[in-house]
Amino acid sequence: MSQPSKTIDKAGEHHWESTWQASTLPRLVAPNDPSLRNHVRRCIHTFLAEVLQGRRGLSVIEVGCANSVWLPYFAQQHGCHVTGLDYSDAGCTSARKILSLANVSGEVFLGDLWEPPTELMGSFDLVFTYGLVEHFDPTDSVLRALANLLRPGGTMITIVPNMSGWAGTVQKFLNRPVFDIHVPMDVAILDAAHKRAGLMVSQSGYLCAINFGLVNLDGTTDGRLMRVAKRLFTKMLIGLSALVWCIEDHSALRLRPNRLTSPYIVCVADKEWP
Repeated sequence: MSQPSKTIDKAGEHHWESTWQASTLPRLVAPNDPSLRNHVRRCIHTFLAEVLQGRRGLSVIEVGCANSVWLPYFAQQHGCHVTGLDYSDAGCTSARKILSLANVSGEVFLGDLWEPPTELMGSFDLVFTYGLVEHFDPTDSVLRALANLLRPGGTMITIVPNMSGWAGTVQKFLNRPVFDIHVPMDVAILDAAHKRAGLMVSQSGYLCAINFGLVNLDGTTDGRLMRVAKRLFTKMLIGLSALVWCIEDHSALRLRPNRLTSPYIVCVADKEWP
């Protein structure tokens, strides 16, 4: 299956290849780490644990797995058999290194979602994406391609940044080119895209209360003074995020996930039996 002619990859292979070539390996997911810097990952872990409901031994593929900490996470925390697929050579190399550092067995394929290795088609209990589908327009087109990797009755977990919220507004103001490689959407739009792709949505919503750490200033061409000002402003917003996390970690007060401040939108959907 070749990429539909009307489907636009708003980022493109060159963007990701240069991004992952310049990246360092991230720290592994540690759900029991109580530190403030781990707050968001703990939120994601809680969400994923609720979705999986203790099921173990699932076959999982992460598409867009470059530099991924989630492949070893699924293996270590949920006993899953993990596979990755990405079209960036540098990204696949980093994903393999992370698996090796975590002492986790898994296979990472260099390939295109539109023409994946034939052995991957219809092979997985779970298809997971974290920051992938929002780079393709229309969204339902990439979701259909992802669904081809699922077994009948399999589950798709989609996580995208909330570019229609305040973090997206800040991203658009501070570094427009990064904003422009995303398709801004809200819960209703992501939900509807899954349904148009022929999937049965079981859950959708916003994830985590706040995280301005999503704002990306890489590649800005402003003068030195403006770059400094933008970084200071971003650090202030990240400090605000950390304050909310600290309150949530040490009190009963909670800012509920919502359309304005939440950093992520999630959708869980199932592939129908034929």
